[in-house]
Amino acid sequence: MRELPKKLIDAVLAKRQTDPATGLRVEPRTIRYSHNDVYYRVAEIQDVDSGQTWFMRRLPAAVPVLPELGLPSYLTDWLLLAEQRQGLILVAGAQASGKTTTASALVAGRLKRHGGHAVTFENPAELPLGGSWGDHGYCFQTEIQGEHELPMQIERAHLYASPNVIFIGEIHTKFAALEALRVALGSRQQLVVATIHGLDVIAALERLINWAQELDGVNACENLANSLLAILLQDLESEPKLQKCPQYLLLPFAASNSESAMRIRGLRAKLRERQLQTLGDDMRDLRNRIADHGLKAI
Repeated sequence: MRELPKKLIDAVLAKRQTDPATGLRVEPRTIRYSHNDVYYRVAEIQDVDSGQTWFMRRLPAAVPVLPELGLPSYLTDWLLLAEQRQGLILVAGAQASGKTTTASALVAGRLKRHGGHAVTFENPAELPLGGSWGDHGYCFQTEIQGEHELPMQIERAHLYASPNVIFIGEIHTKFAALEALRVALGSRQQLVVATIHGLDVIAALERLINWAQELDGVNACENLANSLLAILLQDLESEPKLQKCPQYLLLPFAASNSESAMRIRGLRAKLRERQLQTLGDDMRDLRNRIADHGLKAI
C-alpha cells in the first residue's frame, strides 16, 4: 500500500493528453486502475492542508442483468425489444445514481438477446463489458483519452465494422453531445446508448442541446428530434412506487397504433422547436397510459 500513491501518479501521467482548446498537456479527470486484481475508478484532489489525496471507487466485477436492477419491468422489456434497434437512448440522473450500470446492462442485454456486436467509448471504462454475450453477441470495450477523440474513433469503428450498438460512456462536453446526435442519425440498424447528468429529463435535454448547439447551431434540436428513441431518469432515492425511474420519455420509430404515432409526432415537434416545458405533462400521461393499457399504449 505504501507504494500505491506513486503507482497512481505514474498511471495518471501515462494518460496525459493534449487539450484541443489550449494545446497544453493535461491529466485525465479520472482513470481506471487495477490493484490486487480489483478495478477502481481513481481521482486525485489537491487538498490545501493534507496535499495530494486519492479517491478510489471500487468498480463492479460483473455487469448486472437489466431486469434485476429494480426498474419498471415494462420499461426494461420495451428497451430490450428487437425493434428498438435505432436511435439514441439516454440514461440521465445525478452523480452516482447508477446511470453507467443501467446503460451497461442494456448494452449487454441486447447483445445477449439479439446478437451482433457493440463498441464502447468510455473515459474510463467502468463495468467489464468486453467479450462475448450469449451465443452471438460480442462487445469491443475501448477507452478514449478525451471526448474530442470521439469523431475519429467512431469513424474508425465504422470503417472496420458496423456496430449494432455504440455506447458513449458519458456526455459531458460539446464534442460528445454533437457526436451522439450525429451517429444516432446514421443508421436504421444501429443503437446509440449514452449517459448524461441531469436532475430531471428536461434539464438533461437542455444540457445536451446547449452543448450540441456550440458546434452545430440550430441543427442540434432538429437532430435530437429525429434521433431520440428514449430518455430515462434514474434516481435511487425516488419513491418506491416509481421504481428508481421517476421520469421517462419513449419515442419508438414504429408506433403500435395511429394514436401513438400522432402523439410521438407531437413530441418530436416539441423537441424540434425546443418546447420542453410541457414534457413533464407528456411523461405523466405516458406513465398513466402504460398503467392502463400496457406496452401497446406506447
